[in-house]
Amino acid sequence: MRIPLVVDSNEPEDIPERLRELGVEIEIRKIAPGDYVLGPVGIERKTLYDFFNSMVRKRLFEQVRRLRDAYPQPLVILEGDLAEISTFRSPQAILGALLVLETTERVPVLTTADKEQTSLLLSILWKRQDKAAADYGLRHKPKAMSLEQRQRFAVEGLPSIGETLARSLLERFGSVRAVFSATEEDLIDELHDGRSGPVAHAGARRQTVPPCGRTS
Repeated sequence: MRIPLVVDSNEPEDIPERLRELGVEIEIRKIAPGDYVLGPVGIERKTLYDFFNSMVRKRLFEQVRRLRDAYPQPLVILEGDLAEISTFRSPQAILGALLVLETTERVPVLTTADKEQTSLLLSILWKRQDKAAADYGLRHKPKAMSLEQRQRFAVEGLPSIGETLARSLLERFGSVRAVFSATEEDLIDELHDGRSGPVAHAGARRQTVPPCGRTS
C-alpha cells in the first residue's frame, strides 16, 4: 500500500496539479520543516534564487539542519538552470554552499531544470516507495518547533538577520512584535556594528507579525 506524498500548502499550485496528472496520490497541508514528505524522506525545494536568498539571509544551513533533525532521509531539490550560477554576484559562494551541504551536512542535493522535472522526480520517488516507507509514515510525526524557535525563525525573515542576531534582538526587545515595532534608533542601538540599515524601518513598513505563538 502506497502512502500519499505530502505537499506543503505554500508550494506552487501547478506542481501538485502535475503530480496528480502523473498519477501521484498527494495530500496538501502545512509542513514545517520541508516542502514534501514521503515516509522518512523530507524534501526542501529551492529555486536558484531561493537558494541564494537563503544564503544572503544566513538561513540556509539552519533550514537544512532543521530538515535533517526532523527526517532520517533529508533531501534538497535545487531547481533551475545551473548555468545561471555564473551570473550571480558570488558564484563561488553558491558552489561552496552546495559542497558544504553534500560533504559536511551530509544532505544530498538533486538538481532539476524546472517545476516539470521536479514533478517528475517526485513522482518517481512516490512510485518507488516500499513498505518500510508506508510503515514509517503511519507512525512518524515531524518535530514541531518550540515557541522560541518559531519566534527566532520569524525575526530571521528580516534582511541580513541570521540566527545569532535574531536571538540577540529577541533578548533585547522581548517579543517578535516588539522587534517589528522597534524604532530606528532602538535598532541602531542594538545593531551597533552598522548592519541596522536593512532592518531599520521594519516597524515603519508595518509588517504583519507571523503567527508564531504568543508575541507579547
